[in-house]
Amino acid sequence: MTLAFTQRLVGTTPGTDDYLTAALEIAAYLRHNEVVTPEGKYWKVSPEPGNDYTDDLLLTRKGLYAGSAGIGQFFIQLYETTGDEQWLDEARQAAAYILATYEGSAFFSNVLTGNLDGIWPVAGWGTSVYVGPAGQGIFMEQLYEKTGDTRYHDFLLTTADDAIAAAIRDEHGLHWSDATDLMADGSYGFFFLYVYRKTGQARYLQAAEDVIAYTRTRRVAAAVGGAYYKTVDLRLVGWESEETVFPNYSHGAAGIAYLNALAYEATGKQHYLDAAREVVDFLAAIAEGDDSGALIPYLYNPQRGNFKEFYYLSTCHGPVGTTILFRKLYDITADQQYLEWIDVLTKGVLQLGAPLVHSKGYWNSYCLCCGAPGLLIHFVKTGEKLGRPEYLEQARHTAHKLLGDSWNDADGRRWYAAWTRKLPSLVETYTGLYAGAAGAGTALLYLYAHEKGITLSETVDYLFLR
Repeated sequence: MTLAFTQRLVGTTPGTDDYLTAALEIAAYLRHNEVVTPEGKYWKVSPEPGNDYTDDLLLTRKGLYAGSAGIGQFFIQLYETTGDEQWLDEARQAAAYILATYEGSAFFSNVLTGNLDGIWPVAGWGTSVYVGPAGQGIFMEQLYEKTGDTRYHDFLLTTADDAIAAAIRDEHGLHWSDATDLMADGSYGFFFLYVYRKTGQARYLQAAEDVIAYTRTRRVAAAVGGAYYKTVDLRLVGWESEETVFPNYSHGAAGIAYLNALAYEATGKQHYLDAAREVVDFLAAIAEGDDSGALIPYLYNPQRGNFKEFYYLSTCHGPVGTTILFRKLYDITADQQYLEWIDVLTKGVLQLGAPLVHSKGYWNSYCLCCGAPGLLIHFVKTGEKLGRPEYLEQARHTAHKLLGDSWNDADGRRWYAAWTRKLPSLVETYTGLYAGAAGAGTALLYLYAHEKGITLSETVDYLFLR
C-alpha cells in the first residue's frame, strides 16, 4: 500500500524549553486557584467542587505538603530559573499569609487534641515538618536567602523555639505524638539540624539529638539481621497486626537511619553511624531482586515476612526516598556500596516498567510523594550523582510521560490524579508541592535546571545531600 499524504507527521517529544513552558503553565493554574486575603495569599488544595479539605491532617492550607509553603518553594525555584520578580512576589505573598496566621506553639495541641479527620487518621502526621509551621519556616528561610528580609529568618527561629516548647520531654528524649516516622515527629530531627546549620546554636543540635534519641524507643532487633523501627501503629491505617512495619523512607526504618546519618555528620558520634548501618543490614536482608535490579518491600512483618503483593516506586515508600539514605551514607563514608545501592534500586524501578507503565505501587497519583514527579527528580539526581547519562534519559522519558498525562487549557496545566491509592476512584486536581501540580512543576524545573546549568533551592528531602 502506498500512501500519498503530502504532510509529514510533526514530532511531539518535548525539548528542554518545554519543561519551563509547562512550569509556567502550572503557575497559571496556581494563579487560577489562588485565594487572596487582606493578610496575603493561599491556594485551594483542590479546586474540585465538594471537597475543600478544610479539616484534613495532611492536605492543609499552609503546609509544605499541600499548602502555601510548598507552593511558595515552587515559586522560589521558578524565580531562580527565570529571574522574573513576579514569582518571588508570589512567594512573598505566601509568606505574608503564613506570618499573619501563625498559631504559635498552640498549633500542636490544636492538632493533637482535635478531630483526626482525613483519609489517614494518625495525629503525628498532622504536626510534622511537612505539614506544620516548621516546614513553613524552612520555606521562609529560603525566601530570606533570596530577599534579605529578616522577618523570614526570625520566623524560622520562632517555629523552632515553639516546637521545643510544645514538646514532651522525658527520659527517652523529645517527642510530640506517638508516631516517630519522618512524616511525624522524626521530621523534627532534620528540622533542628537545619536550624543548627543556619544558626550554629548548640541548643538546636541538642534538640535534634533528643528527637533522634526518642526514636530509639521504637527500635526492634530483626531476626533476619540488623534492626527496624515500629514508627507508627499501622492498625490506625487498616493493617491488622501491630507488628507490621514500614521499612522505607518517609514512614519507616530507612527514614530513621537517615536521621542518624545526619546526626553522625553533625556530631561525629559513632553510635549514630552504627544505628544507620544496622538499618541497612535489615534492608539488605529483606530486599527482593539481584544485581540487575532490586526493590525493598512496602511492608514487613516478622511472622509473615515480606509483603510482595506490590512495590511502591516513588518517595514515600519506594526507591526515590530510600536512596536518599544511601546518598547521605555515601556522603559521610565514601563507601562505594552505597552508590551501588542507588544503582540497583533504580534498576528495580525500571524493571517494573516505570516511568511509562503504571503499577499498583506507582499509580496515577502524579505527585511528588507517590508518583512520577518524585521519580523525575530521582532520575535527575541519580544521573548527576552516578554520572550515568542513561538515567538522565529516563528523566526525559518521565517528563514526556508526565506532560502527556496532564491537561492544559486557559486555566493552566494540571493533572487529574488519585492522590491516595486507597481511593482510586477519587480523582481530582491538586495544587500542592507533594500532592499536586506544584510538585510536578518543581520536578520539571529540576530537569530544566540540569540542562541549563542552573542551581535551585532544594526541596526538603534533598536539603542535606552533597
